[in-house]
Amino acid sequence: ELPTGFLEGGPDLVVEILSPRNTVAEIEDKIAEYFANGTRLLWVISPGQHYVLVYRSGYEPQGLLTSGDFLEGEDVVPGFTFRVTDLFQKLSF
Repeated sequence: ELPTGFLEGGPDLVVEILSPRNTVAEIEDKIAEYFANGTRLLWVISPGQHYVLVYRSGYEPQGLLTSGDFLEGEDVVPGFTFRVTDLFQKLSF
C-alpha cells in the first residue's frame, strides 16, 4: 500500500530548469535542501544560456556541460546518457 502524504527524504536525481525569474539565492537554497535530504545527483539546466550544471553534493557544481557534452546518470541512473545539445533543440510539430 502506498503511503499518504509526503515521503521522507529527497529524490535520488533532481532536475531544476531555470526560469528568468529564478534568483541565485533561491536556487542555492533549493540545492542545499535537496542534498540535506539525501539527493545524490542534481542537474541545473539553463535554457537561455544552453548549459547544464552538475551537482553531486553541496553548493559547488562539479561539472559544467555544454553542447558538445553528454549528461550521464552515473550510479543514480546507470546507462543513461543524453546529448546536452538535444536539450535545446527547437521543436517543430
